[in-house]
Amino acid sequence: MTVTRAQTAAGPAGAIPDAPPAAIAALRDALAARLDELAGTATEHILSEIPAYRDAPPTLRDDVRAHVLSHLHISLSTFSEARPVTREELLFVRRHAARRVGQIPIAEFVNAFYVGERVLWEAALASAHDDPSRRAALVFASHLPRYFEVATTHAAEVYIEAEEQLAATGERIRRDLLEDLVGGAPVPAGPRSDAARAAGLDGTTPCLVVSAVATPPPEDELMLRSAATALARAIGGPFTPLTVVRHGKIDLVARAPDQGADRVRDGLESAQRRLADGGMSLSIGVSTVVNGLQEIADGYREAEVARESLGLGPGVVALAEMSAFDYLTLRRDPTARRLIPRPIQEFVDEDTQQGGVLIATLREYVAADLNARRAAERLHIHVNTAHYRLGKIVERTGCDLHRVADLVEILIAARFVPGPQGRLPASRQLELS
Repeated sequence: MTVTRAQTAAGPAGAIPDAPPAAIAALRDALAARLDELAGTATEHILSEIPAYRDAPPTLRDDVRAHVLSHLHISLSTFSEARPVTREELLFVRRHAARRVGQIPIAEFVNAFYVGERVLWEAALASAHDDPSRRAALVFASHLPRYFEVATTHAAEVYIEAEEQLAATGERIRRDLLEDLVGGAPVPAGPRSDAARAAGLDGTTPCLVVSAVATPPPEDELMLRSAATALARAIGGPFTPLTVVRHGKIDLVARAPDQGADRVRDGLESAQRRLADGGMSLSIGVSTVVNGLQEIADGYREAEVARESLGLGPGVVALAEMSAFDYLTLRRDPTARRLIPRPIQEFVDEDTQQGGVLIATLREYVAADLNARRAAERLHIHVNTAHYRLGKIVERTGCDLHRVADLVEILIAARFVPGPQGRLPASRQLELS
């Protein structure tokens, strides 16, 4: 039966075992002579047993071995001196932890320590051939957990510190990069340029800009950051979009996918629904495809206009699916409203209060290229009903529905009405072209 450390680490009643000093020294010397070999063995186990390390590049493999070897040296030193390890002796852990951030999850980084501990214990156990050497191995077995408890706690702490520092630095760089792009400023060489390349953005890359806000804003900004991650995943593609959370808003700049903007819209709508089910309601606007970094400022303004068209309501509006008329009437310009004749304003206000049936009929009439029969089919009503409704519009507005200028004024007035009737519908539901 194989003896494990857990079975031998303590004697009766949990007492720490004792061993002759000569046996302790002999065990220390035997293990010290094999340190390079043991470091190699532990490294191979880490690389083969821990998933995140399996595809490690040569540089990370070398770093893992150096890290393991440092721990083996310190653990043997403190064992031979019969004392606990100090945090000052573990300062070397910080540089190794910093190299793992972004490559190795913290749980697997810490798990590697236990692999090294196991290799050391198995080597100590293999050296036990008589009573003094077995007693020395027991003393070593009681020392190892105490060493690795301090080492793993320290490693987790410095890993988290390095991760937070990297995240803060990266977020600041991404925010500065977005400010440059939105302001139309050239991206300077260095970290910001690197961040742009990491997002797949360069001087000529077709891009999409997404603007999203939570309605209502969450109390915990971490929820907004989680939502930003979900939207970035929904956009997909080989590059992670430039993603910035600021002023209670999520902004993303993404390389336009080869499959077209439809796939992005579909992905964002799916993400928006899932987030809403989880209690996070988002209003999302998507720009048209803009060409290169120099046009991202235009895309940013487009995305904000699209998002603002939803008011405080949830949904996704993609400008690429709109006509120029749709876009130009997104914002309720008070001057444009004042230019609309009073009879048209009064008609739109009254019809909106009554459910908007006549305005809906007029929209279908326009979408059907002024064909009343086709509009009736789309509305599932009799053609005579359609003609009756169109006649009521002529009667109440004094407009000629065969004149483009009159039609446009009524449609613009309908867009400027507050509330659901005047709000731009979801992009895929737009019928007006």
